[in-house]
Formats: sequence, structure tokens, C-alpha cells
Amino acid sequence: MSDKKPFSMKRNLIVSAVLLCSLLICVSLYFVYKESRHEINEVYDAHLGQSAKTLALAVMNWGGSTSSDINEIYRQWQAQINVVAIGSDDFPTPYGHPYENNILFQYVEGHKVKLKSPNAPETFLGKPGMPGFANVEFDGMTWRVFQLPFNGGEQGKEKIILVAEKEAIRQEFIEEVSLSIGLPLLVLIPLLMVLLTLSILMAFRPISELRAIISEKHINNLERIKVAHPTTELAPLVDQINYLFQEVEQVWKREKRLISTAAHELKTPLAVIRLDTENALLSPLPADSEADLRNILKGIDRADRLIQQLLMFSRVEQEREVSLETFDVVPVIRDCVASLVPMALTHSQSISLNGEHVAMLTGHPAMLSILVANLIDNAIRYSGDGADIAVDINRGAKELVVSVTDSGIPMREDVKARLFEKFYRGNTETGDGAGLGMSIVEDIAMLHHAKVFVESPVWEGSGNRFRVVFPV
Repeated sequence: MSDKKPFSMKRNLIVSAVLLCSLLICVSLYFVYKESRHEINEVYDAHLGQSAKTLALAVMNWGGSTSSDINEIYRQWQAQINVVAIGSDDFPTPYGHPYENNILFQYVEGHKVKLKSPNAPETFLGKPGMPGFANVEFDGMTWRVFQLPFNGGEQGKEKIILVAEKEAIRQEFIEEVSLSIGLPLLVLIPLLMVLLTLSILMAFRPISELRAIISEKHINNLERIKVAHPTTELAPLVDQINYLFQEVEQVWKREKRLISTAAHELKTPLAVIRLDTENALLSPLPADSEADLRNILKGIDRADRLIQQLLMFSRVEQEREVSLETFDVVPVIRDCVASLVPMALTHSQSISLNGEHVAMLTGHPAMLSILVANLIDNAIRYSGDGADIAVDINRGAKELVVSVTDSGIPMREDVKARLFEKFYRGNTETGDGAGLGMSIVEDIAMLHHAKVFVESPVWEGSGNRFRVVFPV
């Protein structure tokens, strides 16, 4: 017996489904963040590049204004933006947007900063001779810069336009985009947990119903199970349980009938044995005591036969699926006949075995021995003293016939009609069994797909013959 602690399939399924869905959502969020970062960086870098080129073209067409005049104009614009925005960077103004504080530019000519935005340093942020994109540290923050060299049509005079943007602005935008996409997905996880739990509980509803129905079953309530919400997955299990209940019910009924029959049938011989024992104890004459003791022995023999028949009947009833094998029936039947010869001699009867010397059959040797023994025993007990009993084995092309014939008084028609009924005793005045012998014969024949035929009389005015026809 396993000592493993039982686990909940329902709980495991819910937890596994929620964890798997949560993992997939988290993986999706990771790729959303990664792709958003890539695309936003591309767009912002493109804006930096485009802005640098626009400034370069503007510088090329610079009029008579000095760089200090232009710087002052730019400074005034930025100051007006800051005044109108009143410290907020979320609202645009007629002069621009407060976010312009996060963007700067420099115009360098001959290694000297000639023009810049108000928030740009006096020194060149870039690296001469290294055009393109780069990340630089300024004022304790990381800036994304784009450095565009050009000569403006003047030979020997290097000019550089540098446009920079705070990296934090990009990161803020990336986080906002990712959060706007990811937050609904994160909120979806508890909702998904609830929906998955409800769905799995609904899916397990037939199992819960089946468990409740089975818990109500007991030995006196083995009716077929009917699930209110049947499923294709549970249908085979329900069918097997119903089949098992049917088998258990049949076994239980057989056991009850066996116990009831045993109690009823043993009641009479035990009462007789008790009476004979009391008579033997009270009898003053030795001859009477001896007669009572002989009656006690007969009563014990009868009780023993009753018990043997009941046990045999129980065994045959349980052998619904015997393991078949191919064997020679002749030695089995010969041993059976030999074991019953002493019993026949006590009645001055003769037993003969005739027919085939070898006859192969696919069946169960022990069951066949019980069948033949019951037929011979029946012939010995009911054919009368001095009767002749013959056991014949005949094999045809498609069948094997085992017959037991006696020379006794033919059976009445009413006895023949009920001969194979369980617990029926056709000759109660001479028989001492439980009425199970012929029922056992028929059950064993059915296990071998054989048929039993009764012929009575066999000859004019006498004889009984039992023929068991086995297919081969």
C-alpha cells in the first residue's frame, strides 16, 4: 500500500494554469518593453538627426546677426516659456514647450562654441573627430547627443552642430508606453485567475457529482450510477464502476443465498444428529445405541455432502472467466471414475468407461472433473442398487460428447423440467444433497460454451442419460 499523500488535481490544475498564463503575460511584457524601447530610440534618434541637419542649413544661411544676438533671442524665448508654464512641464505655451529644457544644441566653429541653447554649457559636449550618436554625462545626467560636422562652404574651417536630449526623457516615454500596455495585462492576471478557477470548477463538476453519488453507495444500494452532467471522459469510468457494482451485487446475492441455503439445509441434519445423540445417550440397550450412532454417522455424512456441494457451487459461481488450456479429457475422466468406484460398490453398482483413448479439448481440467463427478455421483445416488453406469467419450468433427448413462428408473417429466434449477431436489426421499449438483453441471458447461441434454428413458421403461456436448 502506497504511503504517498494524495494531492488535489483541481488545485494543481488551477495553480499551473494561473502560473503558466502569468508567465506568458510577463514574457509578453518583456518583449513589449524591449520592442518599445527600440522603436522609441529609433524615432528620437531620427528627430535628433533631423534637427541637427535643419540647424546646419540655418547656420549656412546665417544673416548679419551676431551669435550673441541670436543667443539672447533664444534665451528670451526660453525665459518666456518658463514664465508662462509656471514651473509645470506638462502644458505647451505660445513660445514653445517646457520640455525644451530637456533639449540643447551647440554650434561649434573652430573649436569654439559660437551658438548654443540657454541650457547648454560653454564647453563643447561632443568629441571632435567623432561624429554621429553618443551618450555623454552632463550636469549629473546622461544625454543622447548627435554630432554633425560640416564646413558651410568655407575650406579649412570645421563647423559642428551638436544636438542633445536627456536620456531620462526617452526612458520616461518608454516606461509610459510600456505601462499603458502592460498595466491592463497585469490587471488581467487576477481576473484570469478567477475565470480559470470558475472554469476548472465547472469542468470538475461531473467528478464532484460522481464522488457524491459513490459516497452514498453501500452494500444494500448498488444501483447504476447516473451523472447529471455526463462527459465523454467520465463515461468509461462510470461504465466500469456500474459493471463493478453489478458484479459486487451478484456476488453479494450469491453469498446471501449461500448463507441462507446453508443455514436452512444444515438445520435439518443437525437437528437429526442431535436427536440421535440424545437417543443414544438415553437408550438402555446396546443395539439401540449402536443404531442411533449409525444414524449419527449418516447425518454427519449428509451434512458433509451438503457443505461440499455448497462450497463447490460457490466456487463455480465465482469462476466466471476461467483460464482455458488444451488437454486430454480421457485421463481426467478416468481419474474421476476411479475415485467414485468405491462409492458405487457400496450400492453393488458397476461403472464402465468407454470410447476414445485420446480426446483433446480446450477447457478447464478441474472444472471438467467436477462436472463429470457430479453426473456420476448423481447416477450412483439415484439409479438404485445394482444399477449399471456407463461413461462414454465420443469425438466428432466439430464436437466432443461426454455422456453418463445409468439403468435406473426414468425421471418424471416434472423433474426433468426443473432439474437444472438451483436448490431443486427432485427426489427428496432418497437424496441428501442441497439441490445444486445439476446446477453446477450446467454452470460449468456454460463456462465451456457446452450444452447439457437429458434423455429419459433411454431404453423402454428404464435408463437415464446425461449428454454434455463441447464444441471443438
